[in-house]
Amino acid sequence: MKKIIFLVFFGFIKLYSQVEGQSFCQGNENDTYFPLNIVEKKIYWANTFYTEKKVDNAYIGNKTYQKFEQRWENGNIDVLFLREENGIVYQYDEDSNSEFLRYDPKKMKWTSDEKGVYEILTREGTLKTPFCKYINLLVMEAKYSNNIFKFYYLKGYGYIGATYAGSLISYVSPYLNENRN
Repeated sequence: MKKIIFLVFFGFIKLYSQVEGQSFCQGNENDTYFPLNIVEKKIYWANTFYTEKKVDNAYIGNKTYQKFEQRWENGNIDVLFLREENGIVYQYDEDSNSEFLRYDPKKMKWTSDEKGVYEILTREGTLKTPFCKYINLLVMEAKYSNNIFKFYYLKGYGYIGATYAGSLISYVSPYLNENRN
């Protein structure tokens, strides 16, 4: 009897973890590429990582932004202020005291934050990370003065990774507390 209870319990745990993994790898087709309701993510970038966590709302001028903290492995903290209006995502920059376009589902190309040119290359992109093989991704090319990146976004989850010169340099983890080998 104990063996049967253990097997049922183990089967439930295994089924639950598969569903969780599927959610992480598949996103939500009914959501946006830039959902601002994600509470916390762990993101690897090159040879380090950071956790991005929604911490509060910020009221700047007459607009309400969601404040996200990016806590890097070395202890540094970056802050993002994002807001969504009519499906368009804006980011506030404290240094310039201005807002710039982060994503507009109706635009294919735009210049933003005076630093880069952004272009939507496809909404059917793929990306393989150590955790998932993603499909149906929005792929955005970001051209800066010295670098060109491709950023990948999954509906219902948002940012999931980046490539530079064709190589994976960034990806999200389904585990907040795990470390790479």
